[in-house]
Amino acid sequence: MFAAYKTGCHCPNKDDVLVSPFAGPHVKIRKEILFILSLGCLIVSISVLALENSAFTGRWSFVEHHAGSEVPYSTLQIQLLEDKDGSIRGSYCFILQSGNRIDCDDRGKELNIAGRAGATGRKAVVHFYSFFGAKDGIAELTLINDRLLWDVKKEPQGDFFYGPFKAELKAEQKDLHTGERVIVLDKTHLYRMPKRSVELKDTIVKGQYVKPVAISDDLKFWKVQYVRDDGQPFEGWVACKAIDFCP
Repeated sequence: MFAAYKTGCHCPNKDDVLVSPFAGPHVKIRKEILFILSLGCLIVSISVLALENSAFTGRWSFVEHHAGSEVPYSTLQIQLLEDKDGSIRGSYCFILQSGNRIDCDDRGKELNIAGRAGATGRKAVVHFYSFFGAKDGIAELTLINDRLLWDVKKEPQGDFFYGPFKAELKAEQKDLHTGERVIVLDKTHLYRMPKRSVELKDTIVKGQYVKPVAISDDLKFWKVQYVRDDGQPFEGWVACKAIDFCP
């Protein structure tokens, strides 16, 4: 989760008035130019800030079936809310053995998950407890595209905990990619700098979602972040036309 954005855009102020040998009505023209530049810079800044996204927020679910049975053997549903500072809170409901074990809050109001997203915004460490009474568990959450990986690093102690220890959940919400842009070109090159001379090895294919976090001074490139297929976060610069987002 990235709390701040730098656009590289300089918004002019009253000290930036251009010096001219002419007087009178030209002062008004210079003020109009400054107003237009300031307005353009403001629009770009607002566009970047609007891209802020709480990636973990939403409802995630996993369903396991045994062969020959239409009734799920186990289901896991995790509901999370991520604040702007990266703090995460939420709850899970784990139903095992076709309903014979139910690790959920009957009222649906108690939160048993709390933690914080890491610097990349795609991993988080959370503390949790079981509604059966086991406490002080620790799990790692990892986002890979539309999936949430649940991995218990420390089993909660005391009373009972039936799992799951590892699970791959899918997003239920429709607005998962809020704040992201999709690659619209068949093959997009990434650059180390906002220019085409320093090309990185990675390329992004059409349909991949990326998160713009900064725009170049000439407004022709966006710095974007995304997650590779191996789950590793990566960032680089792409041409604005690659994500159909040219100011």
